[in-house]
Amino acid sequence: MSATVEKPTVVICDPEGPESVPSSGAFRIIDNPRLANAKHYHNVFILTTVTCLEPIADFVSAVNRRNQLRALFVRYEVDASWLPQMFEFAKLRTMRNTFAHSGFTLPNRVLRAWQLGAQNELIADARVVGDALYVMSCEPESYKIPFESVPALRDLPTDERSNFQIPDDGSYIHWPAQDVHMDLDSLLTAVDPERRAKAERIKRSYGRQYGAAISRLRKERGMKQTDIEGLSDREVRRIETDGDVTTDSLKKLAAAHTMDLAQYLDTLAKLSLEIRTAPVTLSERRHRGHARPRRVRSRKRK
Repeated sequence: MSATVEKPTVVICDPEGPESVPSSGAFRIIDNPRLANAKHYHNVFILTTVTCLEPIADFVSAVNRRNQLRALFVRYEVDASWLPQMFEFAKLRTMRNTFAHSGFTLPNRVLRAWQLGAQNELIADARVVGDALYVMSCEPESYKIPFESVPALRDLPTDERSNFQIPDDGSYIHWPAQDVHMDLDSLLTAVDPERRAKAERIKRSYGRQYGAAISRLRKERGMKQTDIEGLSDREVRRIETDGDVTTDSLKKLAAAHTMDLAQYLDTLAKLSLEIRTAPVTLSERRHRGHARPRRVRSRKRK
């Protein structure tokens, strides 16, 4: 028998809190939390207001000590500047997984991300402080992104940096004035060397597969590299080697195959998938730099 996966728990201590919870049945809802039951809950999200912090403080601390508190959403119905004092009155410390909010978009965004299992990929909130963008994922983890480190953001005028929007699903940050879209992975790749190196490896791998798909489709049509009007055989050879191709070149390739661009791209996508999932041959392993298996000979004893 397979083990039953327990649902994440949403504890509601905010009269208007139910508006934040996705109506999918993916969460266990508790609206009357008892301290004695805190040890039974896993992956806990607590929705409360500033004025309700004190009555629920012991429950919050108990869940947090067990490392099961995923997020504490505090809706401020009083002046937000009093938030630190209200935490002090409740004898609670401000934790890294605390979200202060005035509406319900933020908790709904985080809960939906957990529902999808994409909490480490989606953006919960962001703020501009000085020359950096501070981003919190739905996990939640906080990241500092200097504007200078991201080429797409480097040239944003200072007075436009804070003028961004985050869609309800948290999939990206959008700066409308410059029409710049950045998802969390793109932002982190710019500042994390290991993540950037991994992204480059993936890009090269998929590029080779895409190039192989372009080559295979050309050969299936009985065409030579010199048959692509508008592209030299050297350009076609480069494209088929590394898969780095512009939209203009794709249009020329599609025309040479007597296909419109959409048809050509769909066909390439199917071929790329076939190539990606095909078993790797011994010659391909050697080409990719894998070591050749060493043959061990047994000696006969005299």
